[in-house]
Amino acid sequence: MSDVGSGLIKLAYRGVAGFVVLLLMFVVGVTGTVLSFAGGIIIAISWIPLAYPEILSEVPILVIGTQGTTSPLIATAGLLLAGIVLMAIGFLFLVFTYFLGKGAIQIDKQLSSAVDRTFSGTDRISKLERLAVLREKGIITESEFEREKERILGPKEE
Repeated sequence: MSDVGSGLIKLAYRGVAGFVVLLLMFVVGVTGTVLSFAGGIIIAISWIPLAYPEILSEVPILVIGTQGTTSPLIATAGLLLAGIVLMAIGFLFLVFTYFLGKGAIQIDKQLSSAVDRTFSGTDRISKLERLAVLREKGIITESEFEREKERILGPKEE
C-alpha cells in the first residue's frame, strides 16, 4: 500500500476516534464545569440562613424525613458541605477530561506509528519492485539501482 493509502487509513481512524474523544471530552468537561459552578453558587448563598433565619420556616433546607432543619448554623454548614462536595466532584470531572485528552494523544501517536510500520514494509517492497523493473528496462544502471535500494532500505545494521 502506498503512502496515500496509509495516510487515508490514519485519516479515517483519526476522524472517527477524534470525534468520539472530542464528544466525550465535551460532555465530561461541561459536566465538570456545571458541577463546579453549581457548587460555587451554593457556597455563595450559604450565608443566607445565618443572615435571614426566618427563611428556614418557609424554605426547607436539609430535609431529614419530612422536616427541614430550623437551625441556621446547621443549614449553613449543610449548604457549605454540599457546595464543597459539588465543586470537588466538578473538579474531578475536569481533571478526568484533561487526562482523557492526554491519553487520546498518546494512543493516536501509537496507532499512527503502528499504521506507518504496517504499511511502510509493503511500500518499500513496491518501490524496490519498481526499481527492479526500471533496471531491467535499462532506464537506470546497476549502480543507480543499488544506491536507490540502499536509500529505501536504510543503512545496514551490524
